[in-house]
Amino acid sequence: MKKFSSEKKVGLLVFAVVVFAGVIFDLISKHFALGINSDFIPGVISFEYVKNFGAAWSLFSGSTIALIIITFFAICFLLVYVFMSKSKSALFHVSVGLVFSGAVGNLFDRLVFGYVRDFIKLEFMSFPIFNVADALLTVGIVCLVVFYIIDWVKESKKKKEKK
Repeated sequence: MKKFSSEKKVGLLVFAVVVFAGVIFDLISKHFALGINSDFIPGVISFEYVKNFGAAWSLFSGSTIALIIITFFAICFLLVYVFMSKSKSALFHVSVGLVFSGAVGNLFDRLVFGYVRDFIKLEFMSFPIFNVADALLTVGIVCLVVFYIIDWVKESKKKKEKK
């Protein structure tokens, strides 16, 4: 069995805490959103409970089984990815944790309800209604892109210094 360095253990702990907090926050928010339709910040954000039988923007609507399978494999990939990664960066572990928790939150909904519970509506622009898990996924992916850009810049500087 592979032994992890103390830095890697801290990274995995960060990942686990982010996943736990993200999933709990998502599920609690969805529970309290049931049947709610109200302004939160007038003209900015309102709550409007809808059942989403698809993915983002209701794409693949009616493909619940396929979405469950894809999400399951994505979650498995993310677990392997975070454990196999040599990164010691907190940003990396937080980013993957956010993506993982968003995927788990929406997978839970699909498995239990057959749809995803969406309820956050942006009033100031035309945008699909979404939920906390969707936000976690989006922020996590953006943070992961930022992490890889920073990592790429650092590696490029190291290569230039060696020349």
